[in-house]
Amino acid sequence: MELMIRPAEGRDSEKLLALLHQLQTESTTFMVAQDLETIDGVTEADNISFLQATTNNIILVVASDEDDLFGLISAAAIPGKPREVEVGVAVLAAYQGFGLAQALIDEMLTWAREYSTVDVIRLTVQSHNAPAIHIYEKVGFTRVPNSETLVENSVGEQVPAFDMLLNLK
Repeated sequence: MELMIRPAEGRDSEKLLALLHQLQTESTTFMVAQDLETIDGVTEADNISFLQATTNNIILVVASDEDDLFGLISAAAIPGKPREVEVGVAVLAAYQGFGLAQALIDEMLTWAREYSTVDVIRLTVQSHNAPAIHIYEKVGFTRVPNSETLVENSVGEQVPAFDMLLNLK
């Protein structure tokens, strides 16, 4: 099986929703802001098409040649700050440790630098997530001073987290 990173497409909507469900059950660090039970495949396909048509939003997926999905990265414009995006990245547990998260981040950074209108990329990371912090620092993200906070993880616990950012311009 060969894996590739590519932009999500409308035809991925059902598999993307299934991936998001699975990621939420596998990890307490991955959260989706919207209730996945309220989104159907048609709505998700419309969302994907809308986001992919902008210059400050993108969803990239790790897909097999059979279009099965194994991970994703999204960059979403921050409301009121169209040149800033918030990033989220996740890979299925069985496929972690093979460089897929790093490859997703690298592809997103290529998009951001070469095709987008984005100047700043931000993210929030749970303080205990050392592997993610390492990857983010490796590609140039820096910790935002005094950004420490508590966030609710996917099982409802309050955990320490902080913000990181990468200035592109």
